Amino acid sequence: MTSESQLATAALDTLQGARGLPAAEAAGKLCDFLDSISSSIPDSARLADASLALKALVHKLETGAPSTHDYWERAIETMHSLANELR
Repeated sequence: MTSESQLATAALDTLQGARGLPAAEAAGKLCDFLDSISSSIPDSARLADASLALKALVHKLETGAPSTHDYWERAIETMHSLANELR
């Protein structure tokens, strides 16, 4: 398993765990995850795209804007696609 695949799988696990939490807690959990991987993200266009989807979700959660199902789905789908692509 590549480091990108491991990061995508870890992101999926984190997203699934955070989805059922209140917005502030979910944002905190996702921010902690992003902070923990910020130095280990390989230089990859696909991972960067997936990371942007995750950051957009976090931004919605942090600002108190409604984080619609679409934001969660985009973040989950991009990470899932990346993980499957890299297996």
